[in-house]
Amino acid sequence: MKSVTVAFLCLVFVGLAFSQHTEGTSAAFTVVSTVPANNATSVSASTTTVSITFSDVVDTTMFTLQGRGQTGCTITNFDSLTAVSFSGDHKTVNLTVRLSAGKPYFFAVYSAKSAGGAQMASAYASYFTTGASFPATTVSGTVLSGTSGVPTAGAFVALSINSLQQGDPQFVAGAIADAGGNFVIPHVPNDTLYPLAAKDVTLDGNIDPSTGDVVGMANQVVVNGSNLIGVTITFASTLPYRFKDAVDSLNAHKSGFPAGVTLRAVSSSSTDSTGGASQWEFDYAGATWQTSFMFRLQTFGAQTQPMDSSQYNWVKMCDPIVTLPATAVVDSFLARAERAGGYAYRPKPISWNGFDVRVVVGNLTWQGFGDMVPDTSRNYLGVTYWYGTQGQNNSTTTKQMRFLGDYTSGNILGTTGISAPPNTGVPGTYALGQNYPNPFNPSTSVEFSLPAASHVRLAVYNMLGQEVATIVNGPMVAGTHMVRFDASHLSSGVYLYRLTAGSFSKTLKMVLLK
Repeated sequence: MKSVTVAFLCLVFVGLAFSQHTEGTSAAFTVVSTVPANNATSVSASTTTVSITFSDVVDTTMFTLQGRGQTGCTITNFDSLTAVSFSGDHKTVNLTVRLSAGKPYFFAVYSAKSAGGAQMASAYASYFTTGASFPATTVSGTVLSGTSGVPTAGAFVALSINSLQQGDPQFVAGAIADAGGNFVIPHVPNDTLYPLAAKDVTLDGNIDPSTGDVVGMANQVVVNGSNLIGVTITFASTLPYRFKDAVDSLNAHKSGFPAGVTLRAVSSSSTDSTGGASQWEFDYAGATWQTSFMFRLQTFGAQTQPMDSSQYNWVKMCDPIVTLPATAVVDSFLARAERAGGYAYRPKPISWNGFDVRVVVGNLTWQGFGDMVPDTSRNYLGVTYWYGTQGQNNSTTTKQMRFLGDYTSGNILGTTGISAPPNTGVPGTYALGQNYPNPFNPSTSVEFSLPAASHVRLAVYNMLGQEVATIVNGPMVAGTHMVRFDASHLSSGVYLYRLTAGSFSKTLKMVLLK
């Protein structure tokens, strides 16, 4: 979610069906074929490209690469999805993937649009396996509207190996509900799984509860060779949480916290102009990383999550937050940031490929404000506005601006990054930007500028100086570029990323928190 990132942080949940129709769509725009073909067996595990061909030219801006190797409008269980490209006529979407031997896969598309604005007529899913046959087990049930009031016809249903409270879903199978909200999920492997449902109410290709989309989660099920029936998933209404809501929830749960822990950092996600957020997170450090944890208030209520050793090291570097600032101070600070330029950068009326507003509280040296804080021993308030727009050739440009605020008054102490929206001119100098988000899990964006065509190498190194990933290595045209780095294969920790282009070289730090 944009916020189940924690409650489906920008979740691109997808309708999985062959001929079901979603509401409010046109029959003129459909998927006509896929490679591998639907229900293909014994597909080579060395396959690196999966393709989806439409009946007309697609709106390519909806297929941007997102977190956990997904794209807008699609959901998959590929081992990895690292790139999206298009055919010359822009009717075929090509996904660069990695597969394993003997494993069933699905990929699905929903809410896609043609370049002319026609809505996809029906959600479409295709299944294939690198094994000789599919698992025979099915999981079936019903999606209910609950208090959301959203019709369940065309609801997207999938099974994940983890719950939304444990982070972004990791899918294994899926289906789409019929007109009565009933579903049958085919090809389900044996495992303990969590049934999830969602509906793209806004038809923008993303599932984002902060914009009116709905999600639901049922209790875990155990699949062990027998069909499961009667699974019920109920949509939950998601309202934005204010800072006061988060603090009240925190205080209500404090009696269950272990002794000796101290609050070190607070942050929000998908924050609206009034201070409501889809998620608030409070990071607590104890004497050891085993006693440290994160407390979250998000779509499905409050929950705690343990830290690993790398997360603990990062949190321990932040000074303790002895007393939280008053709600009025946090709300007033955000209101000032909105008036000082933040509100003007919120998406309207343009459809943006990516947008987020994150409020942070505490010692901000390690929360993306290290270049702004005048006193590294003090606590501050901060807010980051981030957006991305997609241009020609599927290139993406990002911008961010930050406001630093006084911890006790909410007054703005400094700003940076406030400028005109992305322009298409050639930059005057080489530049490497700070990755965003940072810290991140598991993917992040890196922006850099080239004043002239150059051979570019952008690589990631661990703190021992060993190269652990190459993001870019080849010729690139002049301009501002944004690339996505997926660190799913790396452990939590501090890493360095270095850009070399022409005679220019620059290195910055990034923090991976899993």
